[in-house]
Amino acid sequence: MSDDEVLFSESLLEDEEQADEEAEEAEKYLDPDERLLAIIEGCVDGASSLDRMALTSGRIIFYTRGKGFLAAFQKTSAISVDYSQIVTVQGKKGTLLGEINLSTKDRIVRFKNMAEDDVDQMAGLISRMKDKSVSQAILAPSRESALEQLKKLAELRQMGAISEAEFQEKRKKLLEAI
Repeated sequence: MSDDEVLFSESLLEDEEQADEEAEEAEKYLDPDERLLAIIEGCVDGASSLDRMALTSGRIIFYTRGKGFLAAFQKTSAISVDYSQIVTVQGKKGTLLGEINLSTKDRIVRFKNMAEDDVDQMAGLISRMKDKSVSQAILAPSRESALEQLKKLAELRQMGAISEAEFQEKRKKLLEAI
């Protein structure tokens, strides 16, 4: 998958115009720094009006495909789950349809009635994005703590507690850690 390519359910790809409309609809829910990765047709268990799942670079969004007069009101019922909140991802396949179950510490979201062929690919993509968000969360504090340590070193140097040579040596090590 290329960086600009968006994956669609086969059921959403009747023609290129429909794919463009689906992507345009999903982009209404994106934050400015998010990138759309995939759009899948199905429904959220308990909220059948939420019939789309959009995977983005930062989260999963469940929303209603805007149709007809009530579309503007239905947008308010969109829900999202950040990848960092996901504890488990499980795909299940039936005879014709499948589902993906996402569990967080607060809830379980079941996205059902999706094309069976999409289950493995989407569950895999969600798992990879979840793992990526965990890795970024682990790296972020170490970068931040290294920057904090660098500030403290500068203060120690200003106070005369460490020499310029000691400061430069420790600064070099901290910058390598970042």
